[in-house]
Amino acid sequence: MNRDIFFRAAREYGTPLYLYDLGEMQRRIKLAQDTLNSLDFKIFFAMKANSNPYLLRFIHSYGIGADVVSINEYKMARFARFRPEEIIVNGNGKSMEDLEFYIAQNPLCINVDSKEEIAKFGNKNARIALRINPDVDPKTHPHISTGLKENKFGMDFETAKEVIKTLPSNLRLAGLHCHIGSQITKIDPFIEAFSSIERFVKSQGIKLEFLNVGGGWGIDYKKDGTEMDLAGYKKKIVPLLSNFNVPIYFELGRFITASAGYLISKVTEVKRNPYKNFVILDASMADLIRPSLYDAYHEIEILNDGEEMISDIGGRICESGDIFARSRKIRTPRPGDLAVIHDVGSYGYSMASNYNLSLRPAEVAFDGEKLILIRKRERFEDILNLCLEDKNENF
Repeated sequence: MNRDIFFRAAREYGTPLYLYDLGEMQRRIKLAQDTLNSLDFKIFFAMKANSNPYLLRFIHSYGIGADVVSINEYKMARFARFRPEEIIVNGNGKSMEDLEFYIAQNPLCINVDSKEEIAKFGNKNARIALRINPDVDPKTHPHISTGLKENKFGMDFETAKEVIKTLPSNLRLAGLHCHIGSQITKIDPFIEAFSSIERFVKSQGIKLEFLNVGGGWGIDYKKDGTEMDLAGYKKKIVPLLSNFNVPIYFELGRFITASAGYLISKVTEVKRNPYKNFVILDASMADLIRPSLYDAYHEIEILNDGEEMISDIGGRICESGDIFARSRKIRTPRPGDLAVIHDVGSYGYSMASNYNLSLRPAEVAFDGEKLILIRKRERFEDILNLCLEDKNENF
């Protein structure tokens, strides 16, 4: 994105600020669709990546459904104009109250995460898929691995066999679901997982209406060419999925929105001691927790033409872990310079918090010509309005 847009957005809406490039989002959707075009497929956007309703409506306009993991995500999907038949309900630990809500809504499918979850349906009718845990190492960060036997998600093949044999008649087994992790850049884990599911389906003689293979397509955070091998996926994975002879569902989140998002921040201080340099921003782990939580890498650009320096880059939160990057080579900033953190369109704002009573940033979309405010900056009054004390006192 042109630097001028960052300056313009910061002038108009202040910092810290989330900015989304709709053109990039459109490009990523087309990349995914072109990769899968020889399949009978449908993409469902993983709303946990980004749940801003304006962006959801934009994504929905390309024929994409919604993958939700909570009642509030379901309600937001409906607010963003997704129809129930375009929504897949996912996630573990669903309560009986959760399931009663979803059953009444009649979504496309409810993914069942465990044998224990079956009993929670009682005698109510529902269309379900079983989430299979194929015990495949996705070669990604342990915190975003979901398909190993030690992960909390899904059921192993033996448990799935038992569930299928004892499934009550009020539950219609429409499909199987498998999601082995996020930020995967190699195709071998997918081949291993999907091949094992194919063997399972054949051995059990299951008649599927669809197969949901989740998401997990990685992006190039480090700008070194390491991302999902789409050519390899199209050449090797797509033919494998064609063997199932049913529609294939994909739950893509990060791949669609991550590279379209930027966190624009302002340098508040350049601090030097005998051991190292620190650049402090007005953004923090309360705005973007991925580097603190996962030690995740994000490119950080200082918008000036100064000499290079090596520095830690941190935020304003009173935590030693509030660091965006360590020993990073950047342009030497001055207080007031803008810093842009790249690839934050997924798991950025959606994981933001009020820690240290931080106020969550505004969100703005760029359509190639104009900036569009899609979420106002949070105010202290917004937080206070949730409290039960007298809110009319002066402060």
